Amino acid sequence: MDYRQSALLSLSPSNRAKLVAHSGLSDTDNNTPYALWLSDVAKEIAPHCRALPPEARVLALSPAQLSEGLAPQWNEWLPANVWVLPLTGADGEIHALWFLGRDDPWPTTLAPTSPEFTLLQLSGLYGYAWWALTARPSRFKQFWQRNTGRRLGYIVLAVLLVLCIPVREYTLVPAEIISLHSEVIAAPDSGVIKRMVVLPNSDVVKGQVLATLDDTTLHNRLAVAQAELETAETTLHQASQQAIEDQQAKSELAMAEGKWREKKVEVESITRDLEKLTIRAPDNGVFVYSDPDDWAGRPVQTGERIGLLADPDNLGVRAWAPVSESTNLKHGAPMKIFLKVAPLDSLDAKLGYAGYQTVEAPNGVASYLLRGTLEGKPAVARIGLQGTARVTGDWAMLGYLLLRRPIATLRAGSGW
Repeated sequence: MDYRQSALLSLSPSNRAKLVAHSGLSDTDNNTPYALWLSDVAKEIAPHCRALPPEARVLALSPAQLSEGLAPQWNEWLPANVWVLPLTGADGEIHALWFLGRDDPWPTTLAPTSPEFTLLQLSGLYGYAWWALTARPSRFKQFWQRNTGRRLGYIVLAVLLVLCIPVREYTLVPAEIISLHSEVIAAPDSGVIKRMVVLPNSDVVKGQVLATLDDTTLHNRLAVAQAELETAETTLHQASQQAIEDQQAKSELAMAEGKWREKKVEVESITRDLEKLTIRAPDNGVFVYSDPDDWAGRPVQTGERIGLLADPDNLGVRAWAPVSESTNLKHGAPMKIFLKVAPLDSLDAKLGYAGYQTVEAPNGVASYLLRGTLEGKPAVARIGLQGTARVTGDWAMLGYLLLRRPIATLRAGSGW
């Protein structure tokens, strides 16, 4: 059958048309003026195509059938004689429009042996194939369409089944890597920090100097006491020589000796106090404290915490479980740590301690303090690293986990 121009446009249920194929073209562009005009024509004649009888699904299109905005461009884009064949699926809906145009007029009557009659049969086959490939409903959709009256019951049943799915309870809480074996480094006496000898988070050995306090006052007192000790020692020496010749000087000898012993004890006491002003590491470990510039020249009281001497080989985790999120605080509960510096890697841990009293977490939320032990010796773990800990609990239904907080809020507000 001869034709000059052929175009195929898809038609959506919302009456949107799109050019998908065209004679003489391997690819189509829907942004061209011709494609836009043809899409507008398809949208405009779609109602006429739906009104065609099923036994003669063909529309002889002419400019008179178009609106005033589309008809003047007919001679620019289409030949004089155009047939529009709707591609109808098994559901009775039109899924595409097939435009065929030529210069010779189309016949007004069709015989079973004519090529045009075969063309109508072919459009029916094309329509069924289009529906089967793109618009045919799935088995679930067919089942859903057949059971319109039972949809609500099926929805409720599906929701109940989903809510009964067993899942593991868990809580995500902020966490920090700590040392399980640490010792507080405190100020041995009241004074002013002179210098922090060791940088923060540095490895130290036993006996190494960590910090020093200002010793100017004690040095002055020690110099005075040593001078007084020398004077007392000279007085004692003179009194001992006089006591040999003069019996009366023996009483003065005892007083001189007591004065000398007093000054000696005072010198020894000040010397011990001077030694205390040098803070040394009691063991090997990592000295953890804040910025050294914050401590230089800072007055401290006796027993005030300066830093922490931590064992880097005995690592654990410290976490804060909000009161509203606490799930499983039993001893030995599994924990999974996700550090901010390594979000793709996780660390395994076991919960070792959960506080009974609430404390204020670093984020200002009332929480229970948790402590856990890391399993193994992960290379990425380091004291001070922060992240998120997942504390895993027992099995529970999904519905309980989703409705736990709303139920708790409802009971708290209503008193039921």
